[in-house]
Amino acid sequence: MTYTVTPNCVRRDNKVATIDFQKLFLEKLNNQVQQYNICGVVTTDGVVYPLGSDTKVLSTIFELVTRPIIANIATENRLIYVEPSVQNHYPDFTLMENADDPKKIAIDVKTTYVDNLGDTFSYTLGGYTSFIRGNGKKNIVYPYSQYSEHWVVGYVYQRVAKKKAAGLQTFKIEDLPKISLPFDHVQVFVQKKWKISSDRAGSGNTTNIGSIRGTIDDFRNGNTPFRTEAEFLDYWRNYERTAAERKGKFSNITEFRRRHWIK
Repeated sequence: MTYTVTPNCVRRDNKVATIDFQKLFLEKLNNQVQQYNICGVVTTDGVVYPLGSDTKVLSTIFELVTRPIIANIATENRLIYVEPSVQNHYPDFTLMENADDPKKIAIDVKTTYVDNLGDTFSYTLGGYTSFIRGNGKKNIVYPYSQYSEHWVVGYVYQRVAKKKAAGLQTFKIEDLPKISLPFDHVQVFVQKKWKISSDRAGSGNTTNIGSIRGTIDDFRNGNTPFRTEAEFLDYWRNYERTAAERKGKFSNITEFRRRHWIK
């Protein structure tokens, strides 16, 4: 879906003005009233279904929290924001002047939970054999080369509800105070994607980039093993799919740098 706010972007000297996305997003999130008081889904006749603890459902809830903030940033900076029309396409939101803008901003929303405050966590950050390679057009809204910034808005919550279905009970609108929130202690970070990327693939047999594993402060500080975004891209564009294929090449950042030093 494409949302056109105004036809022009803010310009300085005929160049697209750079926005400080991290600062703008966190400021607007902090000013948002009742940020996370979402306890259920309402039908048109006023029946409320409690959320429960299904992680996919809760991920959608945090995307809903994010959307109006992105829209507001677009409005204030005379930009357009776009959401993918295909479910498995990156990113969740694109900020841009127009479709020809060579400095688009990608924003992806990531959500996970911890059992206890201070626990470490991680995410997967998208495939390393798709849009960051070749012509950069696979599974991405616009070609990768047209994006100048890639941001991750990460939500980490403490899970309260233990069941996917929050019981069989439904509620009426007037009973909202009786519905318990399925999560608590929501923490947020906004960081550039490469700064939270690790040098290991994500869990399982998928060809996904793995994030660092750390606390919320590690993500806020961007404690990546990569020195630059260029190094991050070079690493993952050449990272092989399987352990057998990586044998004799590299499987971590130390081996990668040694290989380049030998060259």
